Amino acid sequence: MKPLLKAGDRIEGLHWVAEYRHRAHLIRVLRERAEVGTYGAPSALFGDEEEMGASTPADHRGREAALRAYLRHFAKVHDAEE
Repeated sequence: MKPLLKAGDRIEGLHWVAEYRHRAHLIRVLRERAEVGTYGAPSALFGDEEEMGASTPADHRGREAALRAYLRHFAKVHDAEE
């Protein structure tokens, strides 16, 4: 797995980006290019695929989809708190 995996989405009219750092197992979240914070990634974010070794393009898309789902959930919870 590459050391940095990025996924972005437009949520409620704002551009959100999540950057997953594999070695540190951290996710950095940005909203409109401003850092919201850095958070520990859930242990089951990618399931067993992370441990399996060589990845295919489909595996990469699956990890991006998982990171994007995390980002959407984070944005929903974060906006509800504000």
